[in-house]
Amino acid sequence: MVSRILPLTVALVLSSAGAAEGLPGLLTQTGHGPPFAVRPAQVVYTGDGSGVLGGFTGKGPFSRFGRLSWPSWTDTQAQGSGAVWLDNCTPNCAQGTFHPYASQVRAFAPHGGHFTRLTLRYSYKGKPVVERLGIARFGVDYSYYTIGFKP
Repeated sequence: MVSRILPLTVALVLSSAGAAEGLPGLLTQTGHGPPFAVRPAQVVYTGDGSGVLGGFTGKGPFSRFGRLSWPSWTDTQAQGSGAVWLDNCTPNCAQGTFHPYASQVRAFAPHGGHFTRLTLRYSYKGKPVVERLGIARFGVDYSYYTIGFKP
């Protein structure tokens, strides 16, 4: 569902290009490893699992969602591309079908060793969409929260 505004609880996967580089990580939610990863293959950015960033390659922790491409990852921002996979939640989210949409991804505003902002740009049903997400700590977990959504 594109119009969701959900806080997200996360658990994550660390890529092999990880923390040894000293670069800020990005919050993922794949159910494996530490909460932040450098150049993650995939990012589940919704609390209900209805939105996944990946690619079209069919490779990654969840093979059907592919792998993001990260041509640029610095200590101030990361830029990537791939697909945002959205669940149509029909008849409900558990039984829905995921559809990929080409996406541009930008992570920025590093603080405490990880990026705190994420912007997604893609087209949905022929209309450009910009999703702006923040990353914050809620208790002991980190979560994404919606800053802005512009269909």
